[in-house]
Amino acid sequence: MDYLDKLTHLAQVRGEINICCEFQGEWQLAHHEQSNNKGIFHLIEEGECWLTLGDKPFHLTQGDIFFLPQNRPHLVGSLPENGKNILPNKRRQGIFEVQKIGRGTPDLKMFCGAFYYQENTLLMASLPDYLHLNLCDTSIQLLVQLFLQEAKKQESGNQSVIDSLANVLFIYILRHAISLGMIERGVLYALQDKRLNPVLIRLLQAPAQNWHIEQLADLAAMSRANFIRVFQQQVGMPPGKFLTKVRLDLAAFLLKHSQKNILAIALEVGYQSEAHFSKAFKNAYQISPSLYRKV
Repeated sequence: MDYLDKLTHLAQVRGEINICCEFQGEWQLAHHEQSNNKGIFHLIEEGECWLTLGDKPFHLTQGDIFFLPQNRPHLVGSLPENGKNILPNKRRQGIFEVQKIGRGTPDLKMFCGAFYYQENTLLMASLPDYLHLNLCDTSIQLLVQLFLQEAKKQESGNQSVIDSLANVLFIYILRHAISLGMIERGVLYALQDKRLNPVLIRLLQAPAQNWHIEQLADLAAMSRANFIRVFQQQVGMPPGKFLTKVRLDLAAFLLKHSQKNILAIALEVGYQSEAHFSKAFKNAYQISPSLYRKV
């Protein structure tokens, strides 16, 4: 499992694409919600629109995807300036909620979806407030075309196929953003540093190991003091805190996705006692491991 798979795994990312928009004429929609465990995206199939985040307008055209990892409040409309909000007519069509404005041929066809994830994970903390990407002439376009073909079908398993494609889309978005240098903080950023990469990979792969600063500094071919300084600067936290975070994120995943008892999970992620693990988990998640498993 490579680092992107591992971080997505720890973040418990789950995607869905469930809204189809068909808008005609002048319109504007306001998205007020903000969330710590949900990001949303808008994918332009045909036409164009404007998205305003804060006081910054973005022109979205065919093939664009706009991803807001924390679902920050924003406006989407037919014009760059603010206008009057228009509530769309809504109806169910297969697995989609179809939102329609206007009676003529749509000027804009847009799909909207969401990525759900565990709150305050290393992966999501690495992402910027938004990612605006054009998918035309990229390998992601093939995935989008597959999604569009599936969206037009009314066959059994549609929901599972489309949600699975959304999960794949998440990875492709991150890959593309990394390749374009759009990630400028956190673990995804630090992994691009040749000195820190082997250290972070080892910590992600074997968090239960009894790591020492001297071992990690040797892996980075740096002095102890310089390693600690660079790690804090690039990752945004000291090595010890990062290791604890990986251990507890892995524990959270195992609590939700395995039948192992709490002691077994504690030992698997590097804690020597259930009591020590439970205290650390509650400090991080404000809930005990047993309650976290139930909610």
